[in-house]
Amino acid sequence: MSDSMITPEQAQNIVLEHISPVGIERVGLLESRGRLLARDIFPKRNNPSHNNSAMDGFAVRYQDVQNAQLDKAVKLEIIEDIPAGKIPIHPLKTGQASRIMTGGVIPDGADTIIPIEDVLTSDNSVNVNEVEEIGAHIRKKGEDFSVGNPILLTGQWLSAGEIAVLATVQQSFVTVYRRPRVAIITTGDELVEIEEKVENGKVVNGNTTALASFSESCGAEAIMLPIARDRPAEIQRSIEEASDADFILSSGGVSVGDFDYVKQVLQEMGAKTLFWRVAMKPGKPLLFCKLNSTPYFGLPGNPVSSMMSFLQFVRPALYKAAGHLPNRWKLPETIASLNNNASNEGDRRNYVRCKLQYEHNGDLHASVFTQQGSHMVSSMVSANGIAVIDPKESFSRGDKIRVQIFGKIANA
Repeated sequence: MSDSMITPEQAQNIVLEHISPVGIERVGLLESRGRLLARDIFPKRNNPSHNNSAMDGFAVRYQDVQNAQLDKAVKLEIIEDIPAGKIPIHPLKTGQASRIMTGGVIPDGADTIIPIEDVLTSDNSVNVNEVEEIGAHIRKKGEDFSVGNPILLTGQWLSAGEIAVLATVQQSFVTVYRRPRVAIITTGDELVEIEEKVENGKVVNGNTTALASFSESCGAEAIMLPIARDRPAEIQRSIEEASDADFILSSGGVSVGDFDYVKQVLQEMGAKTLFWRVAMKPGKPLLFCKLNSTPYFGLPGNPVSSMMSFLQFVRPALYKAAGHLPNRWKLPETIASLNNNASNEGDRRNYVRCKLQYEHNGDLHASVFTQQGSHMVSSMVSANGIAVIDPKESFSRGDKIRVQIFGKIANA
């Protein structure tokens, strides 16, 4: 593989070509929340299992009551009480009604429900003064779901509603895609861990936690390893420790500096380099390789570069590995109206942090941040979008611009 830069699209395509779902497993119903279904679900029974009543009231024959009026009531004999869960014993004949509770099974011969508040009753009879259309207040057999028709499909995200359906069809265990395990290594002599003393010249390691958070937001399981110092042997030990994971992410050590050893170590370990360096800003020094069969992403060390690279390349890989359908792999894109000027004088595509907001008229607007330094991690706090600006493009306030969405968008 050449060391020349490739386009972001080429890089995404190469990544996705080399990613497969990591496998499936059976988990308990409540454990399945937030997972993706790995098999279609076919109900073994209809729901409702019988025609049943949507109201407390009376099951009647429409032909008996269709002419009922306020001044001309129709009197019917009550022949049975039907609570929910009981199968009726008596079919309705002319001039008869059955008292029925919500969920009660409709007796043979009945085709309409009269709500209890719309009738007058005595011990053995009911007076009907008015009626709605035939079939009123009857829930049809199988109208929720029916045998032979899938109710949930492979790739479906399981949240509370889907779990309610799974419980209804008696799926106490569910086959789901396994969560990818992502090992995360941050390299650098200048780094200290979050709880360590920060001496002059040192930098707090925020990348490991940030990448772990991003990974878990994609449905993965993050494994955070200690800092690997800028020594080949230590970097190799960290990579070997991470080798049981489905993915390995490292940040730092993949550029061209004297202490950037990650690429060298991986080559010595037999990794197959698939690309190195992408024509994007931030995030140019990005390495993607296969170490044995494990996808390895060598991300830049600057925190914003690392996060932007994750969103463009690692996120799609994790979504594919976790069983998501192709339309969810990449960040959603749309068009927004620009609130300020933005331009790209360079020769690489710029991924510019911005704040997206819906205005009162419903239009989506983008405010591009003035400070875009790849070291400025605080700029990620209010960012929920990325404005995509190709080389030599220039935009003015009010222009339409392509944006990617990675956070929640509020109204103005």
